[in-house]
Amino acid sequence: MLRRLTALALLASLAGCGALGSSPEWTPYEIPMVSSMRLWEVTRLAMERSGFPVIHQGFDPKTRTAVSGWDMELRPFKGRGFRERLYVRYETAESPGKLELSVRVERERNQALARPLDPSYAEWEADSDNTERARIVLQYMQSLLGTEF
Repeated sequence: MLRRLTALALLASLAGCGALGSSPEWTPYEIPMVSSMRLWEVTRLAMERSGFPVIHQGFDPKTRTAVSGWDMELRPFKGRGFRERLYVRYETAESPGKLELSVRVERERNQALARPLDPSYAEWEADSDNTERARIVLQYMQSLLGTEF
């Protein structure tokens, strides 16, 4: 009996160590120095084209971060639906005349059992970041920064 309880406690602790304890995964890239206005315009276009709702008017000047709204994809069955939110931040790079642009796509899974297709019943649980989608958004931003508006 004691062995079963110990085994169950070990399994529960291992299952809980997954996505909830993971730290944010930023995808960085150095770009030439540009104005924050142009950087915001490129970020806004990348958000729109990647399916993220634009909810802010620009970068937050204190944190130098822009955040999108949630892009939801609800699916039947518990744990299949998810939502993602895009974060873009910039800071001065170590190289002169460069900025370090970092992109993160936060992801949460819907754990609702009763009505997984109804967002009002959703039970969101943190999941690991979507680094593949972050790289796609960053690649799109790189291509926009190489062109003139």
